[in-house]
Amino acid sequence: MSVGQEFWIVAAGCSKEQGSSSEKEAYLAALKSNSTIAPRGRGAEDGPWKFDVPDGDRSLLFGSFDNLIRLTDDLQKADSSVDSILHRLERQYVELDPKADFKVKSQRQEKPFLEYLKNWQWDEAKYPKTRSILDNLTLLISVVTKLDEEARNKTAQYNEFKTAKGNLAKKEGASVTGRDLVDVLTPDVVKINGTADDDFIYTDHITTVVVILARGTDQEFLASYETIVEKVIPLSARKFPGLDDKDGNSLWRVLMFKSAAEAFKKHCREKRIIARDFEYSDDGFRKLKMQREQLEDSVKRQHELVRGLYQAAWSDAMVAWTHIKAMRVFVESVLRFGMPPRFASFIFAPKPGANVAVRKALADVLAKGIPSGPQDKGGDAQDDEEYYPYVSLAFIPFNVPR
Repeated sequence: MSVGQEFWIVAAGCSKEQGSSSEKEAYLAALKSNSTIAPRGRGAEDGPWKFDVPDGDRSLLFGSFDNLIRLTDDLQKADSSVDSILHRLERQYVELDPKADFKVKSQRQEKPFLEYLKNWQWDEAKYPKTRSILDNLTLLISVVTKLDEEARNKTAQYNEFKTAKGNLAKKEGASVTGRDLVDVLTPDVVKINGTADDDFIYTDHITTVVVILARGTDQEFLASYETIVEKVIPLSARKFPGLDDKDGNSLWRVLMFKSAAEAFKKHCREKRIIARDFEYSDDGFRKLKMQREQLEDSVKRQHELVRGLYQAAWSDAMVAWTHIKAMRVFVESVLRFGMPPRFASFIFAPKPGANVAVRKALADVLAKGIPSGPQDKGGDAQDDEEYYPYVSLAFIPFNVPR
């Protein structure tokens, strides 16, 4: 199935006598044989299929007629709320995993979404029919809301790990001026033997300052650096070979007394020479490398954890959503077709661009030719609400491009 594909759930009344299963089969056969509703060549993935909402002796509990009226509004609001949460979970799942596999786990079975839809059954374990529709709905909304909150919290934690990783990550770039020197002046390029010839020397009185020289400025720098400030060690300027970037910037070090370092850096900046605050350390490099590796592992673990969470949360939210659809079909069928609850409901994907023709065909099959609408429902109807001579709900399972 494709992203943005719309499905319709429709229902028609059955005779009030026992044994309406043959009537339901007759409806299904008529829908399948109608070339407008089920065009040849469209494939089995478009339906129609039974949407087995409990009715008859196994129907849902609702109490009084007034409860049904209230449930109409409650279910519509719940439907909209779960719709928003479900598609937010879908979007975030796809962002985490562009190849996300959307499967529904229900009643100890895991199935692809279409397979779940084709064989949908009321989940008695989660939503027992001995509990009223309102109580089941309240529980359902509570569970979905908690799933949404947990997903948001875990995503925030995951993003914190990603931010920390980004802060410690190598700043890759063509120019040495924008890179962290800890990733440039590494143990494999720095000479440290514990002698006076080391690239970096740190004592109680001596320190090492790193400068970045633009292309063509090295001779001018070498002629003047010893006199920029007092206490710079003569002939201590040394270039780090092989580290020039594509713009010709080169890295140098200069030795001086610690008391002269800040003044030296200040004068360098005034002359548009980049003096970096950097202190080389073998141990520091190894610790940073270990930190990066640990954060990388943490981010990977968090990614898998959050990915699994979204997969499970989406599945549970989809199960909840389909049950809300079933509750709505039941309530609207009872209000429309009366008691006892006997009706047949089906689900299918209409051919794109053929809505008017499909509506007419549905009216012919399910409503015995009553005009297909939309019709006026009277004073209780919303201004933009469509009414057909059969129960009808539309929904789009997936709307995130991938």
